[in-house]
Amino acid sequence: METLQIRLTKTMLDKVDELITIGEYPNRSEAIRDSVRRMLDRKSGTSEVLNVSVKDLQRFIKTACKE
Repeated sequence: METLQIRLTKTMLDKVDELITIGEYPNRSEAIRDSVRRMLDRKSGTSEVLNVSVKDLQRFIKTACKE
C-alpha cells in the first residue's frame, strides 16, 4: 500500500473524527479509504481503480459527512 498526503479542512476532519468516535470506522485511514472506494464505485459503477483528483476526494468527503 502506498502513502498519500492529503489536506482536509478542520470541519471535514472533525466530521471524520465523529465517525470514528461513534464506531463507524476504527481510524482516519480506514474512513478515507472507504470514502475513496465509495467514490470510485459511484463514478465507475465498478470496483476498478480510477484516477481521482484531490478535489474530487474532498468533494466526496464533504458529501459523505453531510449524510
